[in-house]
Amino acid sequence: MSDETTDETEIADGDSGGAVGKMPPATFEFLIHTLFTQALMAFGRIPNPITNKAMKNIPTAKHFIDTLDMLEEKTRGNLASDERKLLEEVQHQLRTLYVEART
Repeated sequence: MSDETTDETEIADGDSGGAVGKMPPATFEFLIHTLFTQALMAFGRIPNPITNKAMKNIPTAKHFIDTLDMLEEKTRGNLASDERKLLEEVQHQLRTLYVEART
C-alpha cells in the first residue's frame, strides 16, 4: 500500500464490469451528485443505466432525500459554502419532485 494519494483512482478491468478508466476523486460533491442521481432514477426521471428503463420507486427516492437530510444535519457548520449550497439545491430539487410525485 502506498502513502501517496492521487486525485483519481484506477479502475481495474475486473473491478468495473469491463470498463477501464479512472474514477473521480472521492469528494463531498461527488457523494451528493451520486445520491442525487440515484434519487432521480428512483423518481423515474432518468433511466437505470443497467436496464435502460426509467422506473418509479417513490419510497426509494424518499430514502435518498432522507439520507441527504441526515448528511446536512451531521455536517452542519463543517461545509464549505459551495458544498453547503450544492446540498441545499439538491435537497430543494428532490423535495419538489417528491411533492409532485405525491400529488
